[in-house]
Amino acid sequence: MESNNKRFSLRKDWKLVNFCEFDKYATKSYCAIHGVDENLNLGDITKVYETKLEHFNMICGGSPCQDFSIAGEQKGSVWTCQDCTDKEGKPYKYNPLTVHWSKRDMCPHCGSKNIDKTRSSLLVEYLRIIRGNKPNFGMYENVKNIVGKKFKDTTFKLFEEELREYGYNTYWKVLNAKDYGVPQNRERVYLIFIKKDLDNGKFVFPEGFDNGIRLKDVLEDEVDEKYYISDDKVQRFL
Repeated sequence: MESNNKRFSLRKDWKLVNFCEFDKYATKSYCAIHGVDENLNLGDITKVYETKLEHFNMICGGSPCQDFSIAGEQKGSVWTCQDCTDKEGKPYKYNPLTVHWSKRDMCPHCGSKNIDKTRSSLLVEYLRIIRGNKPNFGMYENVKNIVGKKFKDTTFKLFEEELREYGYNTYWKVLNAKDYGVPQNRERVYLIFIKKDLDNGKFVFPEGFDNGIRLKDVLEDEVDEKYYISDDKVQRFL
């Protein structure tokens, strides 16, 4: 990455090996925007065998944010055992990151493998792919609230600790899209991890800049009626 005070550019001399997406519309959008072959999609990451992937030296991703977002239920990375209960007689719940990865496929309370998992526990699958392939470096992204009071010293801390166990140094920071050339107020956490034997300890996040683009500059003056919701549908929604 080459940078100065106002702009930065990324040399595009890299090759996409694969990506994971099970939503067909998201897949088509991603491939159309970036000129990517849909055949590179591995689909559901939970069904990917990490030991059978083509070699790659960088991984980028993020787990679904709903279970961390303030706008969601904030369940966090929690799994529920279907075969045992806690002291109050409720289904036994636990954070999978509190269980060592070598024993993570079973309930720590009863040993059952009949477990209900939240969407955000897909970060465990992300870790599985990293653990099985050990890329040189990578990036993880999620909503700001994952480093908020509720999750910073639990899920996020455990996530970092596991990456360090794999042999990586970690760096994270909350960045806002509006500071990097995108006319949108969108704060997200970015975590960078680099193999310890390759890291010189000098990594810093790029400084923000103002390229002068505002929302009015990217909105169309005339929009086809098909993109509007009719008054009748609005009333039904209400």
